[in-house]
Amino acid sequence: EEGRKRGRADGSASSCSPASRRVPSRRRMRPATGHSGESSFSEETRADTTSGYSDGVYELVVVGAGLIGAAAARHAAQRVLSRGRVALVGPAEDPREGWAERRAFGAHHDEGRITRCTDPEPTWALLAQRSIDRYGTIANESGVEFFDEVGHLAVGPPDSLSLSARASNAAAAGVPFEWLDESALRLRFPYLHFPPNAKAVWEPQRSGYISARRLVKAQTCSATSSGCDRVEAEAERIVDEDGRGFCTVHLRGGGVVRARKVLLACGAFTNGPAALIPEGKSLELNNTTTQTVHFSLSEADAARLQKMPSLIAKFDHWWAYVLPPIRYPDGRIVLKLGGARTAAATPVTGASNASLAGTRPLASPADLIEWYRTAGEPAATAEMAEMLRSLIPEVEPLEVRSDACANCRTPTGLPYIGELLGDDGRPILRGGDGGHMYVATGGNGLAAKSSDEIGRLAACAVLSVGGWDPEEKHPLLAAERFTPRLRPSVNVQASPLPQQKAKWYD
Repeated sequence: EEGRKRGRADGSASSCSPASRRVPSRRRMRPATGHSGESSFSEETRADTTSGYSDGVYELVVVGAGLIGAAAARHAAQRVLSRGRVALVGPAEDPREGWAERRAFGAHHDEGRITRCTDPEPTWALLAQRSIDRYGTIANESGVEFFDEVGHLAVGPPDSLSLSARASNAAAAGVPFEWLDESALRLRFPYLHFPPNAKAVWEPQRSGYISARRLVKAQTCSATSSGCDRVEAEAERIVDEDGRGFCTVHLRGGGVVRARKVLLACGAFTNGPAALIPEGKSLELNNTTTQTVHFSLSEADAARLQKMPSLIAKFDHWWAYVLPPIRYPDGRIVLKLGGARTAAATPVTGASNASLAGTRPLASPADLIEWYRTAGEPAATAEMAEMLRSLIPEVEPLEVRSDACANCRTPTGLPYIGELLGDDGRPILRGGDGGHMYVATGGNGLAAKSSDEIGRLAACAVLSVGGWDPEEKHPLLAAERFTPRLRPSVNVQASPLPQQKAKWYD
């Protein structure tokens, strides 16, 4: 097809070679056993995906080459029996210079995302555990290292419901953790300062942080090595070719890609501005702002924090997440922080799609793009700088930069995975007479670490005869819990969804 590119993510032979980024050297993740998904497709299903590529139509095109899309492409490509049956469509990351005019956006355009096996919500904990189990395999397949096993620390007041839920879920899943009281925190992490009587859940293994950018690179390298075609282009619209058994993805700048099935993994951009979903339809998604601050550190400060874990802290009047020092591609050593002050206590109980304090709704695609092109809000940057001084007072940043991003939230607090169906239960595309459209989106601020399992479930939903992994028996991962919801209104700029109680940040 026009616009198709085989091979590595950037078209070069060396794009999958490892590169150093750690400050200092961290522990690497080894391949782990667990639910691998290797038996997720029946032989009947696998055979169905191999016929007819001579007609120039892919079995599956994944639109959106970020964390979830790249994972879905890898899992799909590894389960079809011939090359050229799967394509991954999405633009390459724009250079940092000129970001105010850039067109390519993504939460994965960064080097630090917290990863952990524990979570107050058991479904997200399971999605993370399944994904982390495969980190070593992904790194070995691609030659790209992306995970630093530095441990994870969750801190709160002594009556924190979230910490109790996190510990309970960890114990039930057999995830090693320790309770740390105020004195143990001071002894173990003397450079971190918390309010009096703080307590923490310390997760020393299979946790820390990932480079989102390099995880996408690793997934893409593995997918292309398995026969997936990488199309570095922006999808502008998708047309259902009624009666022809496929749909056509039109690319910006010309060119098309045709597929029997299309999986949208476009995050906050699923509802626009590109015309990906049929006219008059939109998903029930609530996009909100999020902002982080990058504090550049000296080599001496980075050395003092060399054993620092990833951190989430939530107290009555503030919340924050902090990544340990990471060397960025431009050579800076960055400590990244996100968070906000809150006006009142916001206890965490169960799943939620709420906006945390310090965020606001992005009601339209235009609002979303405008926000991404900013560097965030100066007042929020100043507030986060103050929070850093409270948490790690000995650090003296050399430079302070802020960055704008977005969260894509669902009313259930879980991702959407599955085929888009209308009110009548029929596919919103024309079923047997045309293509089929699926989605894997709605990360709720929690999906980076869990993206491989979300991508695996999405590949199963698309390629399995029954529309889900036939081997998946865990009740938390039942298909109906992830069913996509379409808005009753035709207006894609509809008001944000009702807010619920705030959930811990990723």
